[in-house]
Amino acid sequence: MSMHLVPVVIGLGQTGLSVARFLIGQGIDFIAGDDRVSDQARQMLLEMGYAKAVQPIAQVTAQFGAHWYISPGVPLALPALAEAQRQGVILTNDINLFSQRAKAPIIGVTGSNGKTTVTTLVGFLASQQMRSVQVGGNIGAPSLDLLEDEATCYVLELSSYQLELSTQLPLKVAALLNLSPDHLDRYETVDDYYAAKSHIFSSAEYAVVHRDIAHYAASKGVRNRKIFSAGNPQDNAEFGLIERGGQRYLARGQDVLLAVHSLKSNGTSHCLNALAALAIGECLGLDMNQMLSDIGQFSGLRHRCQRIERHDGRTWINDSKATNVGATQSALKDFETLGPMILLLGGQAKAADFSELVRQVTALHSLKRILVYGDAGAILAESLAPFLVPEVFFDFDCMVRRAIQLAEEGDVILLSPACASLDQFSSYEARGDRFEQLLMERAA
Repeated sequence: MSMHLVPVVIGLGQTGLSVARFLIGQGIDFIAGDDRVSDQARQMLLEMGYAKAVQPIAQVTAQFGAHWYISPGVPLALPALAEAQRQGVILTNDINLFSQRAKAPIIGVTGSNGKTTVTTLVGFLASQQMRSVQVGGNIGAPSLDLLEDEATCYVLELSSYQLELSTQLPLKVAALLNLSPDHLDRYETVDDYYAAKSHIFSSAEYAVVHRDIAHYAASKGVRNRKIFSAGNPQDNAEFGLIERGGQRYLARGQDVLLAVHSLKSNGTSHCLNALAALAIGECLGLDMNQMLSDIGQFSGLRHRCQRIERHDGRTWINDSKATNVGATQSALKDFETLGPMILLLGGQAKAADFSELVRQVTALHSLKRILVYGDAGAILAESLAPFLVPEVFFDFDCMVRRAIQLAEEGDVILLSPACASLDQFSSYEARGDRFEQLLMERAA
């Protein structure tokens, strides 16, 4: 008689709870494992009808052939997971379970930066032309909560943590926007991180990929590849930027699509996001003219290069979502020419290498002052010290108040931390909200 295989849900954050909810809905018995389960998660499990105790991960019995659904926040390097795998447990995740159940085409978007913007933008463009477009994954609702019979399309943001285990996703479109070092507290090398990201192409029908990293799609054998970049398109199918009569345009090949100034934000990073979204929409069969008329209505995301209006002659930018070096580098390129800059950095460092950022910052002619805070404050100050002397603050609020005091008419004050927020805040959103709150207090 074969032993009944009981699935296990590891990690009871938002994703783990969505797997629990799905399994209960299907009438499937399971075991929940978490080393630091919150009271809120226990309460939610009870409300779902799960009455068993949550087990510490190391104490969950490993059954040969059983599926363990691992939440993105749980590192695969955990000894208990490595041991379970040795004993024949299949480590998987919610995205794999979702992709087996979804009946509509799935679009997956990943990259070190811009993936939330592009996922949201594609969802917006698709919703103008299709019914019941579901958007989520690593943002908003977990994938299993999106499952719906009426759905015509799913647009998922996928993180490297989700892609570590989702190595054969049947995606209609897989998009890899860019790669820059990140999460080096989780990966042994930057190549391991890039390899996790490139899993997105393994079973994709179409690849949308930046020209600089197109080889990742080619190496996974995706035949239908759409390339985009900030340069001049190299063939008729490529998306890029061209200049005509002193104006910059989004283009496909040499065909002009849209003047850059028609976009609500016209920094290069936003142009790249727009090009990627148009390429994805084209793979999905959306009407290009309709997309071009809709894309000008998209005003971007909160906490991502978002202008805060104080009506004081200064440009205040909330880029709290810049939780890695690459995101801050792209924000600096977008705002360096707008005026003298006061740059606000810091937070939780995630074992980041700041050398590239230091090189860019020290070359900024417009840089007026640099303020750093939090766990990473001392590391940043040390990295910058040979070239610049930043003001160092332990507390985020003190740093922002100092920036308000220093800012003069014409200045650009850029909060683009290059670090996670979790040393002093629950999320980058909470950090961005606090920035806005402090600005508004002082403006009153």
